[in-house]
Amino acid sequence: MTSVSIIMPAIRTNSWDKMYDSMVLSCKRYEWELILCGPFPLTPYLQSKNNVKYIQDYGAPTRCLQLCLFEVEKELIYHTTDDAILFENAIDEAIDLYKEKCGYKDVINMRYREDINYSGKSMDINYWRAYFHGGLRLAGIPSTYKISLHHLMNTEYLREMGGYDCRWHHANFSLHDLMFRVQYDGGIIYDSINDITSCNHFPGQSGDHKAIHDAHVEEDAPLFTKIYSNPNVLNTNNKIDINNWTNADTIWHRRFKQKIPKEYKELLENE
Repeated sequence: MTSVSIIMPAIRTNSWDKMYDSMVLSCKRYEWELILCGPFPLTPYLQSKNNVKYIQDYGAPTRCLQLCLFEVEKELIYHTTDDAILFENAIDEAIDLYKEKCGYKDVINMRYREDINYSGKSMDINYWRAYFHGGLRLAGIPSTYKISLHHLMNTEYLREMGGYDCRWHHANFSLHDLMFRVQYDGGIIYDSINDITSCNHFPGQSGDHKAIHDAHVEEDAPLFTKIYSNPNVLNTNNKIDINNWTNADTIWHRRFKQKIPKEYKELLENE
C-alpha cells in the first residue's frame, strides 16, 4: 500500500497539535508518519501518537530537513512547514494524482496558500513557474522549469539525488535547487489539483522570522544567484552528497547566537 512520510524542520510547538489533527483529516486512506526535526521536544499530545518521530537538532532548517530524510520509512516524502493547516482529504487526493501521473522521478507540487493569520488565498498558477520570479531568471535555470516548495515525491529517488543542499540555511533555495536538479534529470513537476495547506506568515523580521529573513538576504540569495548564474551549473551539480549536512554548523548561529532557548516562547523573546 502506498504510504507517505511528512517531514519538516520544526520550532513552532504551539502549532503542532492542530497541524497533526488536520493531517488526520487530510490523509484518511493512506498510511502516514510525521517526522519533525528541531530544538524543542514533542508536545505531550504528539508524544502519545505512534506515527510521530522527533529528531533534536540545533542546526539551520535545511540541515534539519536533511536529517529527517534518514528517518523516513515510507514510499513517498511530503515536505511541508510546521505552521501548516492541511485541508480535509487533500493529501489523499494528491497521492491519488501521484499514482495516476508520476513515474519514479516525477513530483507533485503540493500547492499552498500563505499569509498573516492564515488569511492567504490560492496563488496564481503561474506562481509555480520559475520565471514568474525575478530572482529565478538566471542563466542556469531554463525558462520552462517549475518550482515546488512543498513537494510529494519518491523517497528513494530523493535519496538518490542527495536530498537537500545544506549550503543554504533556509530550505527555500535548497528546495528550488532540488527541483531544478530533478527536472534536469528528467523529472516532471505536476501541480496539485487543489491547495493542500494554508500556512501562517511572519513578514520581514517579525515573529520568529528574523533569522530566516537575515539568512535569506545576507547569505542564501547571494549564494544562489552566484551558483545559478552559471549556465552549465546543472551539468556538474545534478546529484549531491547525501551527507552534505555534516558540513553545516551543528548550532545555527543566526537562531541561537545568544543562547539555546528551552521552549518556543523563549525563542520569540530572544528574537
